[in-house]
Amino acid sequence: MLTLDAYAADCRLFGLVDPGDGRLTDFLNATSELSLREARLESLADGHLTEAPELTVARDELCAVVASGPRGDVARRLRTHTTRVAMNLGPYQIVGLVHGTPASEPLGAALRRAPWVPLTEATVTYRRGPDSIADDVPTLLINRNLASSLRAVEEASVVLPWEAPRAASRAAPRAFELTEALRDEERSDRDEAAPPRGPEPPI
Repeated sequence: MLTLDAYAADCRLFGLVDPGDGRLTDFLNATSELSLREARLESLADGHLTEAPELTVARDELCAVVASGPRGDVARRLRTHTTRVAMNLGPYQIVGLVHGTPASEPLGAALRRAPWVPLTEATVTYRRGPDSIADDVPTLLINRNLASSLRAVEEASVVLPWEAPRAASRAAPRAFELTEALRDEERSDRDEAAPPRGPEPPI
C-alpha cells in the first residue's frame, strides 16, 4: 500500500492505495478508478477536513499526484534532458521540469505520452480559502488531459491572477521596444524640420 497525496478539483486528497507491483505512473495510466482506504479530504474552499474509511475516486477527478513508491528498473532508465514548463490544471498552477530523451524535444514528447506525465522540481500553487499555498514537490505526476494550458517557460516564477502585479520585467532580446520607436520618430521629425545645410567647405 502507498500513501496517495493528490490534488483534486476541489480538495487535497490523501489515503492508502494499492498500485500493485508497478510504478504509480503506470497504475494511473492503466486504471479508471482508485480505491482508497483511510481517505482524508481537505477542502480548498475553507480547509475543512472530511474523513472516510473507504473511498472510490475516478482517475480523471485528480489533477496531479505526488509520486511515491517504486521508480522502476534502474537499468532501463535513459539519459534525459529537460524543459521547464508551466500549466494550469483546474485550480492549480504548476511549474516543473518535463524530461525527454536526447533525441526528442521534452515538451513535444510529453504531449505524445500517456495522460499521466511526470515532472521534477515542481511547484504547485493554489488557493485554500483566503490563503495562497505553494507546495514544492520533488516529483509530481500531472494529468495532462485536464490541463487548460501547457507551455515552455524560461523561469519558474509565474505571477498568479490574484497576486499584485510585479514590476515590469526586462524585455526579451527580440521584443519590440515602444520607447525606441518613439525616440526614432522624434529624431525623424527634428531632421525634417532642420534648415538645409550649406555646401561643405572644400578640404
